[in-house]
Amino acid sequence: MAVYTPLGVISKHLRRLSCVAMLPSRHLGARKKVAGVSVRGALGAYRHCAWVFFCAVVCGLLLSLPGAALGQVQNPLPQTPSAKPPATKTIEGLALEYAIGAQDLLGITFLEAAELSRDIRVAPDGTISLPYLAERVVLAGLTLNQAEELLKRKYQEAGILNQPNISITLKELVSKPVAVMGAVRNPGVFQLGATMPLMRVITQAGGFTDDAGTTVQVVRAGTSSQDQVIRVRIEDLRMGLLEANIPIYGGDTVNVLPAGAVYVVGAVNRPGRHSLKSDADQMTLLRLIALAEDTKRSAKLDATVILRKDESGATKEIHVDLKKILQRKAPDVAVQANDVVFVPDSLGRRAAARSGDAAVQVGIMALLRGIFLL
Repeated sequence: MAVYTPLGVISKHLRRLSCVAMLPSRHLGARKKVAGVSVRGALGAYRHCAWVFFCAVVCGLLLSLPGAALGQVQNPLPQTPSAKPPATKTIEGLALEYAIGAQDLLGITFLEAAELSRDIRVAPDGTISLPYLAERVVLAGLTLNQAEELLKRKYQEAGILNQPNISITLKELVSKPVAVMGAVRNPGVFQLGATMPLMRVITQAGGFTDDAGTTVQVVRAGTSSQDQVIRVRIEDLRMGLLEANIPIYGGDTVNVLPAGAVYVVGAVNRPGRHSLKSDADQMTLLRLIALAEDTKRSAKLDATVILRKDESGATKEIHVDLKKILQRKAPDVAVQANDVVFVPDSLGRRAAARSGDAAVQVGIMALLRGIFLL
């Protein structure tokens, strides 16, 4: 038995219609059959083909809709779990993640088992004891989020809770952590088991960054209302001087002061921020221009301005003739930390430079054309 498809029927009738379309009009008027099909039959076949094509399109659409809907139900988009914000402790505007220490009072809440919820104080060795756990759990040095994950894993491994939902809050801060901030790679709050040298504390914070200055500032709570501020030179620490590697106690704040920076903007090839290696590093205007990879041809050198803030916070302008400095007709000018050097751009020189570049390009094209025509 022959099997007919909509495409086969359509192609068959289209071939017959093409034969009819090639006949002269007088043959069409006489309604003579050509290739076994009359004009009326061809028109009927055309309508039949159109109806079959329409039905095929509708059926295809109806068949595709349930599959698409089913695909949406079976393959939902993955939902990104909302991360719980970490517990942080702010020190002078810097959010630092707190680490649990000895003698801290923690509030541990079990949402599925309220009878297990309680307030527990961390032991001097940094451990706590929880119901149904055979061993004590070490929490000292962990953040609140890390402690929550540890307790969840302990209860799951012990087979006590399948999917525990545990929340830990810090109710009382008794331990004295050390805060390390400033120009270090990993600033944060660290728990000290005992007194620790300054260099080891900085090492725990990842060490100095490239923009570290020359001084480490240690703030220590004094007996009076005022805190004690101790300044240590970084160069002495790097040289291993014993008097510079002072002991750090719990509650101290270590701040590695960053080095200053100068800024250059305007008609230079590399505008931006340039760090000073140290506070004693004397930056001059010529050295800054060298770091900026020279000025542009359109620079207005005799109108260079240095913007500097005074002690009151007001900005003053210092006009410098960079052209005379480059010609060694004037002495070099010292640049201080946080100065902004502005080299203005001359519109006339810029237009002249563009015209010169265009003329050079035209000349090169003419020379190449003459070479090829020879």
